Amino acid sequence: MRVVLTGGGTGGHIYPAVAIARQCEVEDPATEFLYIGGERGLESKLVPQENLPFQSIDITGFRRKLSLDNVKTIMRFFRGVKRSKTLLADFKPDVVIGTGGYVCGPVVYAAAKLGIPTIIHEQNAIPGLTNQFLSRYADTVAVSFEGSEGSFPKAKRAIYTGNPRATTVLSANRERGFASLGIPMEAPIVLIVGGSRGAKAINDA
Repeated sequence: MRVVLTGGGTGGHIYPAVAIARQCEVEDPATEFLYIGGERGLESKLVPQENLPFQSIDITGFRRKLSLDNVKTIMRFFRGVKRSKTLLADFKPDVVIGTGGYVCGPVVYAAAKLGIPTIIHEQNAIPGLTNQFLSRYADTVAVSFEGSEGSFPKAKRAIYTGNPRATTVLSANRERGFASLGIPMEAPIVLIVGGSRGAKAINDA
């Protein structure tokens, strides 16, 4: 089986895609992957570290207010669709899976136009702009929260699957985790999070 994964910008989009890849490997160790991400996105660093083949497209997100930059974004979108079609034609995937973030827009859209089966996964209770747009083109929309299917009224098919990243977290080993961080098992722990991009101010505190 040949699988294209796409999604990025933040770890919240990237790590679910990686978790999907790992589960595919469990089901079929012969699965081949291609991850298509943004040239400047966090995925360009994280995905190669996961030993997944990576190709990039040049794409930026829409600004939520009127801006001339949105015109450039539209132009990049269509250039991204063109490059995505080339990458997809070369790789010949059986399925394309998008996990959100603006980079998966042109990739999943291109796949749908080429007749390649497509799935998008939404990690949030309220869908992002890209997945809202893609929901009318994708064959299946998967959601993380039961009842969120209704957030995609134009979807051909919406199903509740949960978040693939949760499986990875639940299977983690507590002792190894503490050891990897150099923390005694009996030490009190305070967890502070700063969003999927992290927060430098918290890290430096």
